Amino acid sequence: MTTLTWSRPSWISAAAAIIVALVIGLVIGQFGLLGTVVVAGGIVAVVAFLVPETAFVVSLLSIVVGQMVRWPVAGGENSVILNDLLLPVLLLAWGLRRLASRQWPLPSTSLTMPLWLLFAVLVASIFLNAPQYTSRELLSGSLYLIRWLEYASLLLVGYEMMRTLHRARRYLKLVIWIGVILSILGFLQLRIYPDFSFMVPQGWDPHVGRLLSTWFDPNFLGGYLALLITISLGVALAKPFRAARWWWLAIAIMTVAVVFTFSRSAYVALAVGAGLVTLVRSRTVFFLGLAAFFAVVLFVPRVNERVIGIRTLDETAKLRLVSWGHAWTVISDHLWTGVGYNLYRYVQVDYGFLDDPREHSASGSDSSLLTIWVTAGLPGLLLFLWLYGAMLREAWKTWRQTALPAEWRGFGLGLGAGLLGLLLHSQFVNSLFYPHIMQAVWILLAMAVMVRQSSPELVRQQQST
Repeated sequence: MTTLTWSRPSWISAAAAIIVALVIGLVIGQFGLLGTVVVAGGIVAVVAFLVPETAFVVSLLSIVVGQMVRWPVAGGENSVILNDLLLPVLLLAWGLRRLASRQWPLPSTSLTMPLWLLFAVLVASIFLNAPQYTSRELLSGSLYLIRWLEYASLLLVGYEMMRTLHRARRYLKLVIWIGVILSILGFLQLRIYPDFSFMVPQGWDPHVGRLLSTWFDPNFLGGYLALLITISLGVALAKPFRAARWWWLAIAIMTVAVVFTFSRSAYVALAVGAGLVTLVRSRTVFFLGLAAFFAVVLFVPRVNERVIGIRTLDETAKLRLVSWGHAWTVISDHLWTGVGYNLYRYVQVDYGFLDDPREHSASGSDSSLLTIWVTAGLPGLLLFLWLYGAMLREAWKTWRQTALPAEWRGFGLGLGAGLLGLLLHSQFVNSLFYPHIMQAVWILLAMAVMVRQSSPELVRQQQST
């Protein structure tokens, strides 16, 4: 007969587990939903600290959840999504690990100076306009300013998480897989919920017969997929066909999804991005793509209708012109200081452009450049253009780095072309400040910087100079 004996460490562990369980039960029982959120946040924080890569992957996968999980804040005028809760925990755990190790692996990049200067101007825009807003309205703008900084911080976190070309390749495939999964979910949504009018009471547009997936918006989703398609094209055209079959399959699935978004801004982004990549890498693929585009326009009636609508100014285009006109009106009155970051919704109500500041599109214009100008003034616009130029420069440097494998040079080309397409896309919807797109862009930029700076030949060149 055997006797069960526990050593002292086992007893200590068991006692600690019991105490933790009791505390968790007490917090949840005492504070209900708030207690549950706090407990869940604590668990995520522990996991993020102990296994940061797991938390990073979960944060990436939250893009698939999209807008399906959404909580109103600041009186319902703003909302937070799942990743808005995951990112602060991830960043806190990452910062604590860096403090514990006393090592800060920061990338050498042209993004740093314009990034911090822009953040300073965004902060200043809120302070300079503070007297005209209530405390609750200022809190609303500040929360979104913190959100923007959190997503930009993914440049640092992503740079450390990748570390090697092999790990970066895994993350690149994960990002593309997320696009494929979103596309497949979009096909299911189009089949099950082709009419989205039932979501109008929740503030969403009544899209009918358009692919929305979990993002509930065809324009933002289409721009995101166009970016991923362009990057995938850059990688696929740098490989032999047999080695790139998975990439071509991903390109095909996401391209079909973009077609069914019936988003003209997404078509523009895809045409610019994919056109630039194929012109540089393969004229044959360029002309095949051009032929496919004209075939889709000719034989898919709704695509034909949407493309013709560009020339005839249909109802959607007229509403966009109205949005631009409203932004210009406010800009003319607040040229230098803007109205404060993420405070445009309240100004639109004051000007009589909107009745309710809780509308989903109230916080920005249908143009990212007009949005940054109207909220942060002319200095904010110029710094934002500097920052975006630095993004393009980092992609360009990765493409032109001959020490890198061909697929990573193709990635740099695709990223640069995709960012140009996204810049054009953002002049029709405010896509450069959309959270899921910001997350992908900053992680992809971290990837571009990391793979270039991890190249052994480049490191030797830098040391010799």
